[in-house]
Amino acid sequence: MKSIVLFIDEIHERSINIDLCLALIARMLTFKKELISKIKVIISSTTLDTSVERLFSSIPHIKLYHFNIPTIGPIYALAKFYRPNENVLDIVQELYKKRQRHDQILCFVNSVSEVNQCCRLLTEISGGTILAYPLIQSQQASTQKSFIEHGSVFFSTTVAETSLTFPSLKYVIDMGMINIPVYDYQSKKTTLKEVRAAESTIKQRLGRLGRTKSGEYYALYDFDPKDKPFPIPQICQSDLVNIEYSLRKSHLQNGLNDLKQFLPDKPTQELIDSTIQELRLLNVLESEPSNELTVYGKILAMLPDFDSIQMSKCVLAALEKYGCGDDLIRLASILSVLETTTIFQKLPQYLKSPDGDFMTLLNVMDEVLLIKQSVSVKQFDLDRICQAKGLTNIKYIIEEALRRYANLEKLFSHSSEFREKARLASGQWELIAKSLLAGYYENIFVSMKELHDRIHQFVRYNDKNDIAVLDLQSTLIRPKSQSPVSLIIAREVCYSSANRSKAILSFVGEIKPEWMNHTIERQIYLDHDEENRLNANNRYLNDEAKFSNKLNMLLSNHMVSLKGPADVVLNAELHLRQELISEYTFNLENKNPPNTASYINLSRNFESVMKMTRIFHPLIWRWKNQKQVEITVDSDTATKTCKITVNGIYSDIKKVKDEFNSFVGWLQNCAVIRHPNAGVPPRNLRPQMRRNCRDIEKRISCITDSKRTSIDLYNSVKGPKATRETRMEVVAWIAVCKFDCRLEGGFVRDWVVGNYRARSNDNPSSWLQYYVNKNGQQLPSMVKEVVPADLDCHLPTHVYFDIDKFQDELLKFDIKCKVFREDWRYVISIDEDARTGPFVMDLIEPHIALTHDRIDFDVNNLFLEKDYTNDLGMRVDIQRKPYFIELEMIVDHIKNKCFQVLRPVDWVVKERIDQMINIRSWVQIGEALSVIPDPHPYNHVLLVPLPSSANLYQHLISLMGIISNALQIISIEEIKNPSLEDTYEAMKIVIAKQCAAYNPNEQLLFHGTHGAGIEGITEYGFDDRYYNPNGAWGRGAYFADDPRKAHNYTAPDAINQTRVMFFNKVLLGNQSVQNAWNNSLVSAPKGYHSVQGTLSIFTEYVIYRYGQALPYLKITYKV
Repeated sequence: MKSIVLFIDEIHERSINIDLCLALIARMLTFKKELISKIKVIISSTTLDTSVERLFSSIPHIKLYHFNIPTIGPIYALAKFYRPNENVLDIVQELYKKRQRHDQILCFVNSVSEVNQCCRLLTEISGGTILAYPLIQSQQASTQKSFIEHGSVFFSTTVAETSLTFPSLKYVIDMGMINIPVYDYQSKKTTLKEVRAAESTIKQRLGRLGRTKSGEYYALYDFDPKDKPFPIPQICQSDLVNIEYSLRKSHLQNGLNDLKQFLPDKPTQELIDSTIQELRLLNVLESEPSNELTVYGKILAMLPDFDSIQMSKCVLAALEKYGCGDDLIRLASILSVLETTTIFQKLPQYLKSPDGDFMTLLNVMDEVLLIKQSVSVKQFDLDRICQAKGLTNIKYIIEEALRRYANLEKLFSHSSEFREKARLASGQWELIAKSLLAGYYENIFVSMKELHDRIHQFVRYNDKNDIAVLDLQSTLIRPKSQSPVSLIIAREVCYSSANRSKAILSFVGEIKPEWMNHTIERQIYLDHDEENRLNANNRYLNDEAKFSNKLNMLLSNHMVSLKGPADVVLNAELHLRQELISEYTFNLENKNPPNTASYINLSRNFESVMKMTRIFHPLIWRWKNQKQVEITVDSDTATKTCKITVNGIYSDIKKVKDEFNSFVGWLQNCAVIRHPNAGVPPRNLRPQMRRNCRDIEKRISCITDSKRTSIDLYNSVKGPKATRETRMEVVAWIAVCKFDCRLEGGFVRDWVVGNYRARSNDNPSSWLQYYVNKNGQQLPSMVKEVVPADLDCHLPTHVYFDIDKFQDELLKFDIKCKVFREDWRYVISIDEDARTGPFVMDLIEPHIALTHDRIDFDVNNLFLEKDYTNDLGMRVDIQRKPYFIELEMIVDHIKNKCFQVLRPVDWVVKERIDQMINIRSWVQIGEALSVIPDPHPYNHVLLVPLPSSANLYQHLISLMGIISNALQIISIEEIKNPSLEDTYEAMKIVIAKQCAAYNPNEQLLFHGTHGAGIEGITEYGFDDRYYNPNGAWGRGAYFADDPRKAHNYTAPDAINQTRVMFFNKVLLGNQSVQNAWNNSLVSAPKGYHSVQGTLSIFTEYVIYRYGQALPYLKITYKV
């Protein structure tokens, strides 16, 4: 026997094939010692893992020689530059300016999507002067060669580490990260994960330089590569089912349990055991304790290699059962050379099949093979055929597929068992689909629309938690306006990111339930009411009778179990889910006691809602798209009822009802119904302030400018100057400019206007905390010390907000998030693991925003809107008197970190005040105002309950207690009467002009009344036509600072024994102090505006002009 030299290169890659090569050689040298003298093994690598050396050194009688060749290395000088976390595009532009002619720049990024994104952004930012080329694994070799010959700037994944040669490479820029597929044997999923590149990988990238000229290496990573000398071998984190089967059908007849002792690094025993168990489930390996192939497994082993057991099973079914062997061989040939679905973009329409991607690919193969088989070898010209058929862009794919098909054809021609069967073709999708089901039966996905869930998503039929969407390149993609296909089979289920649970289904075909014949088990979970519905009217018994002869069907413990043929199980499940659908009608109810202020307020709000039911459209669209629930809102203004009709599964109906009940709760506490888009429209600051606020306008435009460039957004997320705040701006920009949301709240105050930032500590992971809401749900929130804390957005009223699309938009910028749903909003935790730090986002439903009528602080009254690129809007109009707080004043307050309270200080507002003062070091100015938006014209007066925890409420309890120890406050209500307020404010100006220091001497005083006077004062104020003509100081309106005096003029209600007293704002102006009665007065003495009577133990205050007093609070009480 002649000596043999085995040369294995690029060991550092640690691919499965390399590790298997090493294991097989080690095994051979261990068991066949006589070959040791005949074989030389040369292992070559830039860097070598010590596990490889240990493997061969453990074999007896083996001699190891190390050859370290120091002269092999860069011929030219190399310089290394460390620029951690800088923007790769900025570095490229910097180097491009200083490069010499023909110098090439190679950038290593972590994924194909980032390769394409960087190429596009660089062209955009340079105005087309810098053209970057992508280098990725799926490209044709000739394409890569052409790019390298003509290009100067390249973005690449790992493909350019070793296999490509650059004639004039000067610069390498390394992000230091790679995406690798990692298999989880428990979930049976392979997911792409972003990991640090190993030191050996980085050395390979560095080694691209110095071959033809001196080079410069730019490291953009912030870790030490030495912490990870070598990558984790692929064999330790891959799906090994096909490897195990290949070993068992080989002459070894043993799998990884036998071979693992010869592997440099061994897969875990759990992974190997899971692999063996999977082979048993596939009926390829006999049950324990046997390790033999089954009869079926041995027949399968007779086939040529089709890259996977699944495809081998498909081909065998086509050969043995469905008479379409040649169809599957052709299909397998082209599928084996495809790494992506981009081929479907490049196909002419006439080749695309309505049955899906499989038949489309078969059409391509049939189109070319029909010509090839009808002409001689010399006459066959693939270039001309592709040009004539519109296939020039995929010629290289067809060429490889034809080569693969020719090899398979040759192998089958030598098989007496399959020769004739391999020549049979049907061209019928049903037979081809049934063949595919033999191998890919676990990859059956049903439209969630059929299961009364999200319309354009699919769920794996044997795993309700495996949610997926169609690859956008698929021929089965439907417009959003159309229903998706109901049932599909997929060749590939790709979990492209660990951040999203949804998989992507590639290479798919539409199938019919009756084509499935494998056994499956499904569970339908029911709540108590749904179980009762199934049992009512013998529904379940009838269904059981209908399907029991075809499957096992059991209803127990709120669950229906179905087991049997997959097609019957699916039909039974769809039938049962249809049985669960019911229609439920309910009214929005006012459960407050009649004739109370709360009852009157909620009734008035119901009337307003009934005139604007379109506000529920986003809610209706959401339930329709996400759960197939039909909601109708009908209002009857005559009967003053708002009827809600819900059609869906009962568990969903209950959630809809809960959502409407939540809305009623918000409505209960709302004084004035305001359209979510109401308020003061955005405007510029006035010139004198604007010139000093250009930085504010810049931050506004970062959120509201829909024409903001991709590169600008990219820099804000990933650039060297990217911060938590710039990333928050990008998320806000997506919400505002892509989804028509309106940004409000603390972020506008703290960051956009104030440019404030604060941190509780230097550990971003501690900035986020979780709390439990009233429903027991854990929700994220920021610790109070972090500024800006979160993003508050109101969802649009005119379009459906798709939360899945929103997440997809975030992922385009590599922004990771978690979504939580309450019955009135989405809460999103964003950037939990980002180095810049996390933040939270609230997305509030428009029908809830309708009820947000009160503002706590003036500095919180701002909002931003799409394409108002320099402007600020005001949520509630507080510009009119008596408040007169304009936009410029709010901005000035923010800049000076001071604020004014705009609502009664209850425990909620007090907590917010404490946070602003004690944690964020703001200053409260002025007395707390009570800003209530103007009611609608047809409700010219409002009574708004004052919270019992409000400071003013507690103060009045203390004051009123002097009347009697047995006094009980029933309610205190603020009176909102814009007409009276306008009159009062006008009178205040008139009186102030006539007083010293322009002080109108405004006082808060009590006034008691009863009967018709209660409504009269509420509606029309203190009308001088009804003044008491017999008072001690003449015809006037009498007030007291002691409630005991006012109490004397009240009377108990005949029905409920309650009394009413008003707490009023009174303009006393210049007072005439009167110590004696003078009932002849019809006005205050000349030069005075009021009379102060001091004759009795109670001081009385008398005014004589309409508009001089304003009813402020209505106090209802009992003694």
